[in-house]
Amino acid sequence: MHRPSALTCATALVVALAAGCSSPTPDPKVPRASPSSHDGTPEPSPTASATGSLGAATADLRDMDWARTAVPGDFCDVPGLISFTSGEATVRSDTHGSVHAEQYPDSVVYGDVLGDERVEAAMLVGCDTGGQTGSGRLAWAYVVFAGEQGRLRLVGTVSPQKYEGGHASGFDDLVLASGRVTAEETWHRGLDPSCCPSGKAVTVWRVGADGLLTAGEPRVTR
Repeated sequence: MHRPSALTCATALVVALAAGCSSPTPDPKVPRASPSSHDGTPEPSPTASATGSLGAATADLRDMDWARTAVPGDFCDVPGLISFTSGEATVRSDTHGSVHAEQYPDSVVYGDVLGDERVEAAMLVGCDTGGQTGSGRLAWAYVVFAGEQGRLRLVGTVSPQKYEGGHASGFDDLVLASGRVTAEETWHRGLDPSCCPSGKAVTVWRVGADGLLTAGEPRVTR
């Protein structure tokens, strides 16, 4: 599997921020639903559109089997939903043709974004040309989900907003807090190699009256 180590000089997905850019503080943790809502029953395959229900949701999203969860393919211009096998899929993008897509269910981020005292969840996804180098990277994104009346709902697809061409921008961190999602981004300057973006930026996404996320302007921090 292609890992997000191509985004940074290190191989870890999430790295510490550079000096001068402190990590935002999330809201207090939301209590877990009790008892556990996960009964081991496989999730049904989602068939609804990406803007509607995305399949069954557990009462507490921390009990979801994210490896079995399909995601909207808009982050890579793939129509409809992408289902993964062992974290990977080969799908067709309207922009890029045949692409390799991936998900990271072990790195899901949680927080009360909607301010309803329940957790929402953000799962990292990506796509590339299928090559073994960072130059083949096409996109990174976090797909943010809410659970409503036993169904998953898309809150938004958080993609890096600072980009100057050449190589796909990525993430250092993502924080979910009431009314907002804060994305700490990495981006490539003109002379940066594909492995090692030198730019840093922060974009705050706000929840609107429709319950969906809208990106603010990226703030360059380095």
